[in-house]
Amino acid sequence: MPLAVTHILIPLVLADIYRDHFAKKKFNLHYVVIAGIAGLLPDIDVAVFWIVNLFKDVGLNEIHRTFTHSLIFPLIFLFLAFLVSNYEFKRLKLRYVFFAIAFGALTHILLDGILSGTLMPFYPFSLEPFGLNLIGNKLSGTFFTGLDAILLVIWLIHEEINHKISDYI
Repeated sequence: MPLAVTHILIPLVLADIYRDHFAKKKFNLHYVVIAGIAGLLPDIDVAVFWIVNLFKDVGLNEIHRTFTHSLIFPLIFLFLAFLVSNYEFKRLKLRYVFFAIAFGALTHILLDGILSGTLMPFYPFSLEPFGLNLIGNKLSGTFFTGLDAILLVIWLIHEEINHKISDYI
């Protein structure tokens, strides 16, 4: 399973590239950060497992990678984006906040489904598992740790080239 840093960095980097090259004025840095943090959102089911497990003995597999790892989860945020299209909160357009959350959650689901293990993309309507599992269990720890380091360096280089972050240090 990709590490938490990967789940943050991939949507963060992709949203940042989108902001820099396609939507400079509409999609500001706040939305980029929201997309990155939302990359962790589907793993909220682990916290739900801890809470449920206090009252009922359940296995992590009964909760993890079910609803929050289905395509319905980001679709909820996409629906909310269209529902609140004209509202703002502290100078943030809620439409773009929900687009960023939907993007971060979708990125998480794609990473999990492609890189490691299986998930049920159409849960609760179908329990059919899907997963390419491109990185086997034997390599997962080393691979994902290295991937985190590489992604962080690439993002820092991108930020230096496009935004001169060394000026702030």
